[in-house]
Amino acid sequence: MSLRPLLVEIIKKSNLELNIDMKDDTSLIKSGLFDSLALFNLAAWIEQEINKPIDLTSFDLSKEWDTISDILRFIEKHSDSKGG
Repeated sequence: MSLRPLLVEIIKKSNLELNIDMKDDTSLIKSGLFDSLALFNLAAWIEQEINKPIDLTSFDLSKEWDTISDILRFIEKHSDSKGG
């Protein structure tokens, strides 16, 4: 099952005022669409998906999590389950 629909749902739940059609390259962080609470919720969800804790100080969130594509790439790169 694709994580994209789940990710979009998490993003929409984190920002109830987000009324745009999100594309895979829509900026979430650099554009200011995401606030700190939305990032916290996203981090918790990603930790659950990759099945391990994330050190948010070890990488640049605005580069690695700015778009849906970036987030999905991060999950794939850090996931314990290589088979899907």
